[in-house]
Amino acid sequence: MSLPQTRSARTLMAALLLALAGVTAALYLALHQPWLGMTLSPRADPYSPGILVTSVDLDGPSAAINPGSRLLSIAGAGQRVELQARDLIEEPDFFESYDEVENFFRRQTRIAALQAKPLVLSWRDPAGQIIEAPITPRRDRPLASLPFVFWFQLICGGGALLVGAWVYALKPKSWPGRLLALSGLMFLPNTYSAAIYSTRELALPGGLFEVLSAINHLGGLGFGGALAALFMVYPTRLAPPQWLWPVPLIIVGWWAADVMRLTPDVSWGVRIPLLIEILLAVGLAVVQWRRSAMRAADRAALRWFILSAMAGTFTFVVFTFGSRMFGVFPPMQQGYAFGFFLAMYLGLALGVGRYHLFDLDRWAYRLLLWVLGLGLIVVLDMLLVLLLNWRHETSLLLTLLLAGLLYLPMRQWLWTRMMQGELPPIDRLLPEIISVAFTAQTLERERRWLGLLDRLYQPLHNLPLPPTDSDTTIGLAQDGMELRVASAGGMSARRLQGRSAGQRLFTTTDAELATSLVTLLNQAAAGRDALETRVQQERDRIASDLHDDIGAKLLTLRHLVHGEREQAMLMATIDQLRAIVRGLQHHVQPWDDFAADLRSEIAQRLAAAGMELDWPPPLIGGLASAPLQRGTDAGDPAQDAALQYHLRALLQEAVSNAIRHAHASRVSLRLTVQDDRQMRVEIRDDGIGIDPQRPATGHGLTSMQIRARALGGRIDWHSNPGPFPASSAPTGDEAKPAAPPGIGTLVELVFPLRTELL
Repeated sequence: MSLPQTRSARTLMAALLLALAGVTAALYLALHQPWLGMTLSPRADPYSPGILVTSVDLDGPSAAINPGSRLLSIAGAGQRVELQARDLIEEPDFFESYDEVENFFRRQTRIAALQAKPLVLSWRDPAGQIIEAPITPRRDRPLASLPFVFWFQLICGGGALLVGAWVYALKPKSWPGRLLALSGLMFLPNTYSAAIYSTRELALPGGLFEVLSAINHLGGLGFGGALAALFMVYPTRLAPPQWLWPVPLIIVGWWAADVMRLTPDVSWGVRIPLLIEILLAVGLAVVQWRRSAMRAADRAALRWFILSAMAGTFTFVVFTFGSRMFGVFPPMQQGYAFGFFLAMYLGLALGVGRYHLFDLDRWAYRLLLWVLGLGLIVVLDMLLVLLLNWRHETSLLLTLLLAGLLYLPMRQWLWTRMMQGELPPIDRLLPEIISVAFTAQTLERERRWLGLLDRLYQPLHNLPLPPTDSDTTIGLAQDGMELRVASAGGMSARRLQGRSAGQRLFTTTDAELATSLVTLLNQAAAGRDALETRVQQERDRIASDLHDDIGAKLLTLRHLVHGEREQAMLMATIDQLRAIVRGLQHHVQPWDDFAADLRSEIAQRLAAAGMELDWPPPLIGGLASAPLQRGTDAGDPAQDAALQYHLRALLQEAVSNAIRHAHASRVSLRLTVQDDRQMRVEIRDDGIGIDPQRPATGHGLTSMQIRARALGGRIDWHSNPGPFPASSAPTGDEAKPAAPPGIGTLVELVFPLRTELL
């Protein structure tokens, strides 16, 4: 085991031992108290004095008391104490003044002293008869008599400590991890002390009760202070860590003032400082929210962080203080309300630990909608009860009806607004995936694939993923800031950074959809490849038949024909047949050779027609620096072969038009590479010209337009283009003079070259 793993294990083990030590101490103090064998209710009844007995242990000291009776007094050693419902109050902090608190502790001391010896209980049974009987309490409380809420509070405190220790073990040098661990450490005494005194049977010695209450106050103040300090350094550091050291001094000082009764009342001793800590945390959270505007990971963690705190605090207040103040809900025991803080604490830990932030972001919105729905129900119920004096049953029924009519549509609208950019179902994307896979040109196919990814995820950056990383790191990375998409359909793997223009994180749903898209694209590409293989096999068969059968017959015919004109036509036909065979077999020539062969073919055809060709070297201008010069292995051979085939056919058709219709004597041809991105072709003759407004009725012009579209370019015809240039390829000692202006036809073709994808 490595050193960091050893430290983490030691941290978790220490936290576990501390939690177990706290459980042991809590059990010792809770069990070493006299036991009467009854379960009592703290709910007061203005018409019935005393304390309600809800259940009795039939094997306990008070088996003679019937459930439903009310304890009136406890007596012994010449003393009698009249029992009150407030003697069972869960939390002394509910008193307003320190005098009330001191009086409560004195009564607890007297009752606990009487309870420790044989005593006389007075009670009124359910029939209304007052009974007095001697009772001998057991010295120790049995373990089975501890209520579930006692164990629940221990679970909350121990769970918070262990979660904080887990985050600290992950990030021992991180101030957020340290502060979260500190808050868990302070939450443990807060809950463990409350578990002891809030589940007492009747009374605890006042001194012990006061010590436990002081421990509870220190734990609560420390817990709140640690959370406020946490917002000071998380997710971004608003102040240097040195500023945090006065916080524990302030907390301890305030706690000491509360213990020594130096504050004006209980509110100033406990409630107001806790409120200040909450308000301070809220203010710091607002500052952090503004600071994290352009950091999606920080904002996702902070969003979950804030909503967890809001949900925990809100539900705790509603089910404790709200029920007491307004009577909206049945009173909840404070021990169970600690569960809201534990849930909040788990949310805070997930945010600080940044565990699956890409999923927490989505759950944060769901939590917000849940809190809003609960808040709407509470507010409506309170308004109906307080303002209209309706009965709780009637108000709750109408509240649920109104919440259904108002909240559910609002919830759908809010969810749509908050989750903008939700992904469409995979079945809606299937046609587009198939269209991408069956796109003929590789560059266009990749462009459309990248466009689909950009439209779905709207990333800040869509970058190629290096081959060294693409095998092992596909999926979510960098806490959801990056989504790595596997290679698909022969295209490179991609790394998408910054979901929704950097405002959100990628989620597991995003990753699952990307995986499905890649799988579908690979399957469609496999089908495309199988189809192309079959098509190519058929092309190879046709090419072989043309070469072996028709080609052989043409060569035989050449030996039988003796006229020069017929010989030239046969050679041109054979050259054209070779070009067709090369195109069918995707055979690509070096571009210099391609231009030289093409010039030879065109020159022979024009010579046979009594015309001259003006195509001086270099045959392709700007070729030296163009992408074409990099060789055919830099791209798709099928695309390069198709480009050469269509260009050859288009130029041959243009020459045919000049021979048949132009009545020209000369043809000029120029091929030029422009800006390394496109090729410009100019074919000019000195014939009678063409009317560009007249629609094409023959097959030749239409065929040229089809070829131009196949090249991805544009073709135009111009009549009377201006003076025909003097030939730069002299014949004999002199160059041909320029033709008179105002005659001839100019054919302009511009089409893009294959380049690397930018």
